[in-house]
Amino acid sequence: MPKEVMLLRRLFMKLRYKYHYNLVICTLILALLGVLMIYSASSYSAKLHYGDSLFYVKKQAVALIFGIVVLVVGAKINLNLLLKAKWIIFIISVVLLAIVFIPSLGMESFGATRWINLGIVTFQPSEISKFGLMIFLAGYLAENPPTTFKKMIIPILSGLIICGLIILEPNMSITICVGMAMIIMLYIAGSQKKLFIIMLVALAVLIPILIILEPYRIKRIFAFIDPWKNPKAEGYQLIQSYYALGGGGLFGVGLFASRQKYLFLPFAESDFIFSVIGEELGLVGAIAVIIVFMILIFSGINVAIKATDRYHTLLATGITSIIALQSIINIAVVSGAIPPTGVPLPYVSAGGTSLVVFMFVSGLLMNIARSPKRI
Repeated sequence: MPKEVMLLRRLFMKLRYKYHYNLVICTLILALLGVLMIYSASSYSAKLHYGDSLFYVKKQAVALIFGIVVLVVGAKINLNLLLKAKWIIFIISVVLLAIVFIPSLGMESFGATRWINLGIVTFQPSEISKFGLMIFLAGYLAENPPTTFKKMIIPILSGLIICGLIILEPNMSITICVGMAMIIMLYIAGSQKKLFIIMLVALAVLIPILIILEPYRIKRIFAFIDPWKNPKAEGYQLIQSYYALGGGGLFGVGLFASRQKYLFLPFAESDFIFSVIGEELGLVGAIAVIIVFMILIFSGINVAIKATDRYHTLLATGITSIIALQSIINIAVVSGAIPPTGVPLPYVSAGGTSLVVFMFVSGLLMNIARSPKRI
């Protein structure tokens, strides 16, 4: 083998492992930061409502320990198994989402039925199913490139089934994340530009329809335009988020010193935890967190680009798309860049299912980055 080719190969392998380490480091930084900030954001409300200031932290810490285990599993698992089991994974994803609507098992909270209650544990199927769809699409599209409309029917139908069940919960924000990730995967897989444009137009038309169908979503739009018009109702949460971010200034009020966590900011430990980060750590801390996410996402993109085959490329694309879209939407919501919608910040927000699943897919990205074999 020529010396130049050997040098390029060595450089290529170094880059692959470099992104592998970036993925590990960024995942652990965000997960550990999440435990710390969940304690800060929830200690007062947890003590008030549950008599235990560590109520949310204990649950997140258990999820983190389990998450580290599944991260290792994801990094070591034979990716061929996921490819061969793609239909089983898709069917399980659909069944889990359907179980939510069984009265004895589905659990409702704040007007949404998104959890399955097994008595000793509750979990959110949509967190599992969105990545289940990505695994299925990666395997199917790798074997069946969507070069014609006929070849796109099954991928589109599978995405519509998953998105349809998620929107029925209802959960519009995750539905949009999954739908956009599916479109990105179809584009990367080689769909015709004409069909890709049609899908984008269809999504653009569908979003306003989904908003109109639910009156509370229209109210959220108006609250986004002028939250001070109704500061004690629809505009309340966004205003409190502004107070948190604005009050943090450049360097923040100090760790554990948030004022908004004293029942002023709803969902401070979950969907709006980035607001508490901005308040306590300031603009500098908030930017630092965004940079960690950017490194993680950039590493995922490079794993997809440097993957050894179509299946690895598409799997890395789907996983990275979900991480990127959900992170962008969450940060955009709490900063008032887009209308309010409930979506957790990956790895950081309170939620055991979310943390475990995101750590598992981080493991899958590491697996792809380290895999020299072709399928």
